[in-house]
Amino acid sequence: MTAITMTLSAPDVVLKDGKGSLTASVTNGSPDQERVVLGAFPGQVTNPPSKTYTTIPNPLRTIAAGATEQYVVSFDTAGATAGSYPVKLIAYSADDAPEDYADQAHVVTLTVPAAEKPKPPGRFPWLWVIIGGVVLLAAIGLILFTMFKDANVPDVKTKPQAEAVQILTDAGFKATTSDVENAAQEGTVVNQTPAGGEKVGRGSTVNLEIAVPVRATVPDVLGQRIEDARTAFQTAQIQLDFTQGSTCQAQPPFSIQRCVVVGVVPDAGSKVNINALVLVRTELRSRIILDPVNICLSNPQLCTNRLGQ
Repeated sequence: MTAITMTLSAPDVVLKDGKGSLTASVTNGSPDQERVVLGAFPGQVTNPPSKTYTTIPNPLRTIAAGATEQYVVSFDTAGATAGSYPVKLIAYSADDAPEDYADQAHVVTLTVPAAEKPKPPGRFPWLWVIIGGVVLLAAIGLILFTMFKDANVPDVKTKPQAEAVQILTDAGFKATTSDVENAAQEGTVVNQTPAGGEKVGRGSTVNLEIAVPVRATVPDVLGQRIEDARTAFQTAQIQLDFTQGSTCQAQPPFSIQRCVVVGVVPDAGSKVNINALVLVRTELRSRIILDPVNICLSNPQLCTNRLGQ
């Protein structure tokens, strides 16, 4: 019998999911090279022989004198029932029987644990679901109450539009705006609905009236004498300007003709700024004479002038 020895990297093998491995170092202690076999055998005598669940790649190797070879031994107990499975690892000469080296065998025990019984499914936690739902609804209700409970509307009159809208928004209100002609500074709030200090639901809409310059309305002076047109324009705070083609700018004295407005730009009823220029076109038109007496009554200077001639 040759001097063949073996050491293992670990005395025990920890199997993970039924698999594991170790390293066997086999040394040839004889003065000559030796063909060495690393074999795996059942650790217990049974009939029929039990499985070793062991795999050794390239188990027969030629080892030089005094040299050592590393063998990787793999174990796979997949499919095995729960229990312990001892396995003998024997390094022996290919020219001898394994039994001749039985006293040098290393026993590795493979343990297959019993499968864990699946835990029964737990009962659905309806109670906690109900409690959680109640708490959630209470929280939502509190938030809604805080958001929409009554609150005092801030007073933003006389403030610029942008600042007023921001104040209302910060206080939890919405804001809408509409323009209104007013003598106050342009772009400031002249009125609000609801009024400042009034208690309403938070989130309500507050309408703001924003000042825009007061505008004048072009009076309807078509067909009127220029003197009457001047008076109407003065009352409306509008400047009168004569367009090109106007044949008169005043009523001619002692004449049977009169200066009449025949055109206005912009049209009557249009909105213009205070003191804006409005163009008028005039023409001299003859009066309709029905009764000489009426002419003298309405224009005695004319009759005096005629009689004096």
